[in-house]
Amino acid sequence: MKNNLKLGILILLVLGFGWALFSRVLPFSTEVLIVAGISILFMTIIHERYVFLYGISIILSYGAFLTIYAFFFTQRPDLELMYVYSHLLFTGFILSFWLLLNQIKQIGYEASELSRQVQLLQKYHGETDILTENEFSEQAQWVLKTTERRQEEAWFVEIMINSKNKRTEQNIKESLERATLSTIRPKFDLATSTRHSIYLLLKDIDEDGVRLMLEQYRDKVKQELNLLDSPYTVRKEQVSNLNELSRALGKAI
Repeated sequence: MKNNLKLGILILLVLGFGWALFSRVLPFSTEVLIVAGISILFMTIIHERYVFLYGISIILSYGAFLTIYAFFFTQRPDLELMYVYSHLLFTGFILSFWLLLNQIKQIGYEASELSRQVQLLQKYHGETDILTENEFSEQAQWVLKTTERRQEEAWFVEIMINSKNKRTEQNIKESLERATLSTIRPKFDLATSTRHSIYLLLKDIDEDGVRLMLEQYRDKVKQELNLLDSPYTVRKEQVSNLNELSRALGKAI
């Protein structure tokens, strides 16, 4: 509510100063409107750290121009007052637009941060309910600590997608994810994916068990995809702690 009130007040100020510049018959009114329009576009495009500097520079430049013009070319006091009025309106317009732009960008940054935090808190990808990378890392810590304490085996498996066609790669990836979720042991093994790979962490399993799981996985992929060549390659290695898993993920990336 507070941000909405600020935004509403700033919009009214920008519109008010803009209407005054447009409706009042002032010296250099046409030129001022052109500069104001260009300033709106320029202040929107440039980096935030330079917006205030630009605004102050254009305000001071216009003020210096009016001072010099009044000193050398104007002898009427009433015109000098019009110059002051014109400069005040221009200053109000530029400053209020800068504040409005800053408020809008602040809202955008807050929305981006909230979106990032929501993504970090999400446990599953929306398409196939496979774990997000952050949730995979969180759960992998607990799995490997348990495995290390019980002296069990754990295996890291990377399934690398071979497709070079970006249009078909996503469809293949989703099919491989579905095959993955129907092959691994629910609430026991972990799976996540990136753009080009699917990562598995298999708990309490030996090398023969990994081989059998991958054979089942291959059969399910054939059911999902009717392809002559395998759409993926596999890399696997045994891991016993977080350091080894991090190293395996580093190789994968």
